[in-house]
Order: sequence, then C-alpha cells, then structure tokens
Amino acid sequence: MTRYMLRGLLAAFVAMLAIPLATPASAQATRTWISGVGDDANPCSRTAPCKTFAGAISKTAAGGEINCLDPGGFGAVTITKAISLICEGELNGILASGGNGINISAGVNDVVLLSGFDLQGFGAGVNGVRFNTGAGLHIRNSVIRGFRGGGFGINFQSTTTSGSSLTLENVTIIDNGAASGVTGGVQVQPGAGVAVNLLIANTKIADNNRGGIRIDASAAGSSVKGAISGSEIVDSQIGVYARSAPGGGTVNVTLTDSVVSGNGSTGVMSEDALATVNASGNTITQNGNGVRSLTGGNLVTFGDNVVVGNNNNGSFTATATKQ
Repeated sequence: MTRYMLRGLLAAFVAMLAIPLATPASAQATRTWISGVGDDANPCSRTAPCKTFAGAISKTAAGGEINCLDPGGFGAVTITKAISLICEGELNGILASGGNGINISAGVNDVVLLSGFDLQGFGAGVNGVRFNTGAGLHIRNSVIRGFRGGGFGINFQSTTTSGSSLTLENVTIIDNGAASGVTGGVQVQPGAGVAVNLLIANTKIADNNRGGIRIDASAAGSSVKGAISGSEIVDSQIGVYARSAPGGGTVNVTLTDSVVSGNGSTGVMSEDALATVNASGNTITQNGNGVRSLTGGNLVTFGDNVVVGNNNNGSFTATATKQ
C-alpha cells in the first residue's frame, strides 16, 4: 500500500467520525413541547413543537414533562405512564364536549401531574379528569368546568390495590354534574380493597349539580383518609359527603378552615358508622341542613366551627378536645 493510499484511507476514516450517529426513531425525550401552531408530525422539540398532548405524549419518556410554548387548544388525552403536563402562564385549553377531557390508566408506580389547565366540557362532557389506575394524581393551578354529561369535574375511581393518592391544590371546579344521578364536582370512590389518600387545599368547588365533594368508600375493604383545608364548597346539593355502607370500607377525612355554604340539601354529611368527618375552624352556613348524620355517620367537632344561618343547623355527633 502506497503512502498516498494510506493517506486516502485515513481521510475517509476521519470523515466517517465526523458524521453524527442517527437517533433511533423510537427515542423519547424527557421534555417535549406543544404549541397552538405546532404539528404532531414534529419531534416535539422546543424549535419544532407538536400540536396536541396526544401527539406529544408518545414522544415523551416515562417520567418526563410536556410544556406549552403558547396558548392553544391541545385536545383530550389518555395517559398511561408517569408524566407531567405543565402549562403555567399559558392558556392551555382542552375541550371535551362528548366524553372525558383526560383519562388516566397508568402503572401502579406512576404519578401524574397536571398544572395550568383549563378543561371545558361545554355542558356535554362527562368527566373533566377520570382516574382509573396509577399511584397518584396531582392537579394544581387549574380550572375544570362545564362537564355536565353525567360524571364529575374529577372522577377518581382508583382500582390500584397498592394504593393511590389525589392532591388538588388551587383548583377551581365549577358548573359540573348533571341535574340528577350520582354526579357533581369531585368524586373519590376507590374499588374493593383499594386505599386512597386525599388532599384538597385552597380549592373552590362551586355551582356543581348534585354533589360538591363526594367521598365514597362503600366497596368492601376500601378506605379513604384525607384532609380538605382552606377551601370553598358552595352552591351544590350536598357540599361534603362522606359515606360507607354495610360491608363497605372506611372514610376518615378532616375538614378545616373552609367555607361550606349555599348547598340546597346539606353542607356536611356523614353516612354509616364507618364514615367520619372531623371538623375544625369551618364556617357552615346558608345550607338546607348545616351538618347531618345518616345511619350512624360520625361528625366530630373540635368546638371551633361556626354553624349558623342554615334552615336546620343540625348537630355534631361528638366533640373532641384540641391537644
């Protein structure tokens, strides 16, 4: 081999090293982007964003994040893995006039975060968010409205037997629920043998047909433990409703520093001996019944609630001493 041939081979080798390796078509990014003027054929990068959540979610790795670059209507989506959908500071709209806005059927260890959403059901949507499986759902800084097709603004019906959690922080849930049936603002109803932890903080739940917050552990072996604090639950039929049933599970929820007002039937209701609402620092007023116990339901006061101006103020079933 001559020195000229050797130089030629060396040059060709150097040129090969300069060629970037191709990225597999199936590669997923940990952060992707969507835009009102994007295209789902794009790679969902910041400079070439996708158009919808459904388009971006297949290109986002499990545990990753989808961000909004600008305002837009980004479409209903089904989530099957751990992911964060974050659109703080932008108008992030999902219009779902005939079904659910967001469906979540994730893995047993998967947590989903939704932040900065405006979900609109236009009077015919069923559920704003429907949670079926997963380890947890956290919704913050969002509005869910107009889902009056027979479901709820948020319908959390976990069947994950290893347990699930629901956290609502600074969420407005308004004008949801049909005129009849089991429907309304928020439902937490775990399946048989499922435990749920619940936190609702600084949240407004208003003008929902039928129920404001419905916590239902009537399935055998189910349980809900949680807290509702600093919130307004107003102008529904029943504001806060904790229930079990014979052969069902347990509910133990604490309601603190909240306003429960204008609910046509009852402000705070507990049904069955395995359902307990502990109340402290709340104002319960202008309801049909202020507080009401059915079939042995437990209503525990710490002695510092204001229950006044209801058609029937009702009474707590027990008083606890603060320590």
